[in-house]
Formats: sequence, structure tokens, C-alpha cells
Amino acid sequence: MAERLLFVDDEPDMEELVRQRFRKQMKEGLYDFEFAQNGRLALDKLRLHPEINMVITDINMPEMDGLTLVAEIGKLNRPIRTVVVSAYGDMQNIHKAMNNGAFDFLTKPIDFQDFETTMVKTLEAINVHIHSIRTEKELGVEKIARLEAQEDALRHAEENARLISEQNVILERKVEERTRQLEEQNRLTMEEKERSEILLLNILPFETAQELKLTGKAVARHFPQVTVMFTDFKGFTMIAEKLSPQELVAEIDECFKMFDEITHKFNVEKIKTIGDAYMAAGGLPVGNDSNPVDVINAALEIQQYMERHKGDQLRKGKPVFEIRIGINTGPVVAGIVGHKKFAYDIWGDTVNLAARMESSCGTGQVNISSSTYELIKDHFRCTYRGEIDAKNKGMVGMYYVDGVN
Repeated sequence: MAERLLFVDDEPDMEELVRQRFRKQMKEGLYDFEFAQNGRLALDKLRLHPEINMVITDINMPEMDGLTLVAEIGKLNRPIRTVVVSAYGDMQNIHKAMNNGAFDFLTKPIDFQDFETTMVKTLEAINVHIHSIRTEKELGVEKIARLEAQEDALRHAEENARLISEQNVILERKVEERTRQLEEQNRLTMEEKERSEILLLNILPFETAQELKLTGKAVARHFPQVTVMFTDFKGFTMIAEKLSPQELVAEIDECFKMFDEITHKFNVEKIKTIGDAYMAAGGLPVGNDSNPVDVINAALEIQQYMERHKGDQLRKGKPVFEIRIGINTGPVVAGIVGHKKFAYDIWGDTVNLAARMESSCGTGQVNISSSTYELIKDHFRCTYRGEIDAKNKGMVGMYYVDGVN
């Protein structure tokens, strides 16, 4: 049976884009989409189609916006998961949506590869939740039946002394079994707690995770000097079309796992991945003066790894990913986004300029801003390559990093 989803957006061409992108899956009976142009019409669709369990909604819409829609969906007694869509810089509204119960978010313009990945993950979470609800109901019925059986046995025991003795033996055995079950549950609970601790540290920096566990919240902080790194794969979309979904995910996962190891080696904090982009920063959540050098060392090792990986792929006759790396240093604000699903993120012009350094970078190069260059010029050989006009910054110089002095 096809998964039915509701897409809410007031842009007139969005429905056609979605139908074109998923026409094959819709034809095969995997997905079926309903569409609405605002929150009010979306609620009407949900009442008409009780089988809809996933909603993808824009935030800015007429009559009823996406934030209000998320709140109204939360009042429905249904296992619905909502994904909100907004501009990358509109983190305040995304934050509000997550606090109101949104399950995840996407940024505009929509990357349909990222959209499909988020959709699959959300549908899996929905199915797990529905299965959990059904299991709880079944366990409740089973528990009632077990209690009724015990009461019936006790009534018979009162009528016959022999049966009382036999029933005592049965009850003792049940107590022993229940004790073993409780001991097993306690063991599983401890293992689950340990897994949760590991998962939390995989999502958040150690210091932030500790603050969250101790106080229930993590305060956003200003860092005067942080070095931000963006990486991106050239021609990713064309390469992705040549690979199966399993091959594509495996290839990205192999690269990003190595990036994780390298950034950890140089005390650089991974922030997040967005599609084929990888974002990391040095100098937080604990500030330090070495972060420009740390991040460039990590970038050069990532550059070397991708060259080796490229050679391996060419020898195997497989498509290759070629990387671009952009770096900028300056002040940022860092903190946790979301209430039901946490994400550690950073904001500020420093982040935007690092992204510009990456988009202005040549294939296989490490491109840094002049602010970073002034901090590392005694440590690395660099080549000046001109200026770009950056929003809020004016003309900004750029340098390629050629190697260590």
C-alpha cells in the first residue's frame, strides 16, 4: 500500500515539481501525494484522509502559516510527523517549529535528494511509532487476560485445599520468572542508557552534552574567533544519477567517516552535513588560539585523502568525487536548535563567508579568506588569487593553501 503524504506550499509550481521528481515511485505504488496551498486547506486534507501520517510544509503561507499548522497538527490524536521547509538563514522560525513538535526540517531551495532521504527517515520513524502503539495495546490486553487467569485460579484454590497448594507452587514459579524478567529488564535498561550516552555524544559536543544533562538546557554562546570549514563535491548531482541509492550513500558515508576521523584528530568539531556538503569548525565549544592552524591542517589532510580516493576509484573504473574546501575565521554564535530533536549549529557572517570561500574555490583546492590568511601565513605557503565582493563585508581577499612551511 502506498505511503500517502501531504505537501503544503503556496508556490504554484511546487506540486508539479514534486510529481515530476517522484513520478516513478508514484507509478510503482510507493508514494501518493496530496497537496494544499495553506495550513487551513491542509487541515481539511488531514480530516479527509486519516491515513496521512507525514506532512511537509512551508513556513510562510497565506491564511494559515506553517508554524500555526504544526501547532494544530499537534492537537490531533494521530501519529503524524511534520517536516518544515524554510530558508537556511531563517533559523528562528525553524527553531519555533521544532519546539512546537516538528520532526525535522529542510532548507530552501529544496535539494530533492536531501528531501527524499529525510522523507524515508521520517516514514521509518512513523512506522516504528505506530508499531510501538500497537504493541502497547497488545501487551495491555495480555496483562488483563493474565490477571483474570490468576483470579480464577485463586477462586478454585479457596474451594479445594489441594488446589491451593498446587496454586502456591505455580505462583512461586511465576514470581521467580517475573524476578528474572525484571533483572533482565534492568540489564537492558542500563545497556540502553549507555547507548543513549554514546548517541548524545555523537550528536552534540561533549561539553554541550554535559551541560544539557546537568541543567536540561544549553545556553547559546558567542565565540570571538572560530575557523569554519565547508567542503563540497563538484558535479555531485551528475555523479549521483550514475549510482544506485545504495552505492551513493555508501560512497558519501565512506568519505564522511574519514572526514570525521581527520577533524577529530585536529580538535575540529563537526557541525553537520547537508547533502554532499560537510561543515566543521575549530575553536568551539571550548575556545582556543590554534583553531586556524588546526582547521587548515585538517583541510590539507582531507585534500590528500580525496586525492588517494580518486586514484582508487579511477583504478576500479568508478565515478570519482572531487572536493572543494572553503575556510574563513571570525566570530560566531553557537547553540542547540530544536526541542524534541537536538542539533548543534553555528550562525553569523563568518559562516556565510566560509561558504563563499568554498563556492569560489577551484576543484581539489583549499581556499581561505584574508582574515584566516593573516593568522596562518607564518605556518603555511599560500598563493593570493584576488578578491570577491562579500555581503556585509565588501571586497575580501582569497588565498589557496599550497602546503606547510
